[in-house]
Amino acid sequence: MARHHLPPLPFSSVPRSSPFRTSRLSSCPLYATTTHATSDGPSLTSRDGHLLPPAWAECRPELCDALPWFRSVQGGVYHSGNICFGFLLDADCGIRSHIDDEVIITRVGGGCTKDAQGNLTLVKDQDCDGSTLTSLYNSRELKIPIGIIIGNRNTVLGRQLPHRYNVMDYFLISDIWFEKVGERKGAKVRFEKLDLSKKSWWAVKGSPEPVPYKACFDCGMTSTQIYNEGWMCLSPGCRKFWKFDGAAPVALTFHSNFLSYRMAPSEHIRQHYSLVPDLLSSLKESTLRISWRGIVCPWCSKCISRRLWQGWKCRDDDIASGQPDNPCLYQKMIPMDVLSLRSVIDEFEISPIKRALYFDPKYLIPEVDDITLYPYRKLTYNIPRVGSITHLVSNRAINSRVNGPNDLFDQLQQTDLGLRRYPLQKSGMPYKYVVSVGSKGFDEAPSEILRALGRLSWATEKAVSAGHQPLPPNELLLLGYLEGMKIGYHDDGESSLGPTIATLSLGAKSTMLIRMKYKYYHGQSKAKVPLADDPILEGCELQKQRQALRDQLIGGHLAQVGYEKRLKELLRQCRNGEAAPTIKMELNHGDLVVMHGARLQKYFEHSVIPDSRLRFALTARYIKPEGLSTEELKKGQFTLSPDQIYDGQ
Repeated sequence: MARHHLPPLPFSSVPRSSPFRTSRLSSCPLYATTTHATSDGPSLTSRDGHLLPPAWAECRPELCDALPWFRSVQGGVYHSGNICFGFLLDADCGIRSHIDDEVIITRVGGGCTKDAQGNLTLVKDQDCDGSTLTSLYNSRELKIPIGIIIGNRNTVLGRQLPHRYNVMDYFLISDIWFEKVGERKGAKVRFEKLDLSKKSWWAVKGSPEPVPYKACFDCGMTSTQIYNEGWMCLSPGCRKFWKFDGAAPVALTFHSNFLSYRMAPSEHIRQHYSLVPDLLSSLKESTLRISWRGIVCPWCSKCISRRLWQGWKCRDDDIASGQPDNPCLYQKMIPMDVLSLRSVIDEFEISPIKRALYFDPKYLIPEVDDITLYPYRKLTYNIPRVGSITHLVSNRAINSRVNGPNDLFDQLQQTDLGLRRYPLQKSGMPYKYVVSVGSKGFDEAPSEILRALGRLSWATEKAVSAGHQPLPPNELLLLGYLEGMKIGYHDDGESSLGPTIATLSLGAKSTMLIRMKYKYYHGQSKAKVPLADDPILEGCELQKQRQALRDQLIGGHLAQVGYEKRLKELLRQCRNGEAAPTIKMELNHGDLVVMHGARLQKYFEHSVIPDSRLRFALTARYIKPEGLSTEELKKGQFTLSPDQIYDGQ
């Protein structure tokens, strides 16, 4: 029961950084034809005559990949270098929000949580010193235009939007002030469209003159009258903040002049980036880090992530399409450079005769064995009551052998492996999958894949402790990392997997970190709920105190109710934050790593960060046959030829 499996890997918390796997393609609609000119090029018009956004996306990763001025995968504000460059308006803009064709008034994100109904609630005061507000103040003072995107969950505009995320235009910040939101102080911001000479695609309105300012006698702050009910000081530090004649306002509405005034235009104000960037005209090398960013489709204006190893394709069947019968067929494929091993390894000699290793005492020190699996150096990290990690350190003799790691690195670059990337929201958490629609049978696999499987099967057999029967791997997952790509912390702990996972590393050096999961390290969830079955692992926080309390319960000296009460009191001492890594491994070209033990994946998680331009990671696992279809089981029928069986040399 063996399979050649090239399933999809989602984007990590930083856009842009995940490795490549396989996938399928889909369609997106060819919505419009060119009819109107804008400052950034022609605009699009739908079949019913409505103007359409200059760029759009159906998921956040594609939006962030293609637009340099908005790279915030989760938050609504993108700022860099203490300057705000992009702002997203989606489901909740707060009370008294307003959007017309030239003015936007909205709350500023941060300090909020969702209540039981899913509504955002301000739980702490916002202040001028936070990074988000600081960036907004700086952009206002420096007159830095801010690109604004509106999501189709936003109801303030009062019209149906064509896509999940729609680029509006560049805006300037005219006002920032604070309001009382319940018992908290929350910030609001007023944006004004930069180019008032062009019709907005989302609406049409007039543009009257600005209204005069007024100063507070107490703090000296000068601002416009924002509300119909009267002028009041909106500086949060002033003693007259949020008061009309000494009393707090009951109900407020925006003054019509505040909605209609416009800042004086200036030919000296210019945006930092193009609203819709052009990457392809300046792209010459396919292996540069910038080449893995997204583009905006020149035919339909959709933001396209670099999902395919070979290039960009607008048609993509895992994105919901508005008109699946009329897909956009734009694609741009570029020749992939074959990188030499020398270009991704900085050491004077590509592979040492015998690698010199230093073990930092702040991490777990492994057992070192230079004899058992010679010419490999065997490093074993034993985690009590959990499992083990075996690191087989390669060297020049192993790597330079015919069809060894050196040859495999070159061959994988020249073989069509069907590698691609998946956005996070389409494929779940990293590594959390069993059978992908993109998986292939070993009978379709190139010889290079099967030779790698031979190495990983050998490593699995040799790394598992004597007396335990290893389950031979029957799945191979191939990942390709280009410059800047990485995998954040994750585990391989699906119930359908066997307890052993082996990985072959080819190309650039990488750092692998292993740490205890948050809830087992702290003994409670992030919501501060104590674990019902706390394993109290070695090295966890407050280990001795937690164990002593457990011993009292087991010994009958403490009732369950008393135990739970005292445990909650004890866990209040726990610090916030993730556990520090307990194991750090430097993985070099040709190295093998075998993780063994189901508890290892349950209690611990790991991350991998390459440090150069190209790395391949081939991971072999055992998939339990229960629950697999007959078709999937057939994919596992294979036999390694003699040249694909590895002998450890």
